[in-house]
Amino acid sequence: MEFEAIGTHWWIQPGKVELDAPKIKQVIEGIDQTWSRFRDDSIVAKMAISAGIYPLLPSDIELLNWYRQLYLATDGFVTPLIGQTLADAGYDSDYSLKPKAEIAITPTWDEVLSLGKTSLTLRRPALIDVGAAGKGYAVDKVAELFKGDYCIDAGGDIKVGDIKMDIGLEDPRDPTKLIGVATVKNTSICGSAINRRAWKGWNHVINPKSSKPVDDIIATWVICDSAMQADGLATALFFVSPDKLRHLADFKYCIMYSDGSIKVTDNSMIKIFTENE
Repeated sequence: MEFEAIGTHWWIQPGKVELDAPKIKQVIEGIDQTWSRFRDDSIVAKMAISAGIYPLLPSDIELLNWYRQLYLATDGFVTPLIGQTLADAGYDSDYSLKPKAEIAITPTWDEVLSLGKTSLTLRRPALIDVGAAGKGYAVDKVAELFKGDYCIDAGGDIKVGDIKMDIGLEDPRDPTKLIGVATVKNTSICGSAINRRAWKGWNHVINPKSSKPVDDIIATWVICDSAMQADGLATALFFVSPDKLRHLADFKYCIMYSDGSIKVTDNSMIKIFTENE
């Protein structure tokens, strides 16, 4: 099954469960209806206009709790409040890719947000963006519909069931080449690279404290049981060392720097190619 949703291409091998396309799309549509900052009818769109208390599903609270953990572990570098900064930089709801003369400074969590057990309170309007972990979160929710030897690939955020797969690690300097391969089974792998959403000197990984794009790291990959966690950790690695994230989850990683050097977990799950391979 292949289709487009939440701004990316999905490919699903259903495994031992009959493919229920309407249910899959219903799950994704529900997530998009809440969290998309690219549609006028989402809850996020309402949050951008009005402060207040917004009731959320338990699964949505789970996503925001993960964001809170990432926020604290990275000293605020991974934050759902990056939305206006991204929009001002040109990554807006119209995909204008035209940076404004002035880029918004990202507020701190406690200035704006208060997370409860069943709701999110905004002290003032704010454009929320959950892109750092939201796609992985969607993959996890779709994966709950399957069992056995399934595989879900949402634009490079991948979750596999009881099947061994080799996943190529794309070279961000040349998308026709690979820098290595990850071998996964019953787990998730998510990657992030600054070449995939790049325009006019900007990319989608922005330092919220400087309102400038990251450029010293060009790609990260994380293997973790949860796709939501792998997705969020892949973003966090652009800002902090792996050691500062170890208490959050058990994960493996690969980091590629702008000078071409690579730091990788000493683990057989990730193999980096040599020049002769």
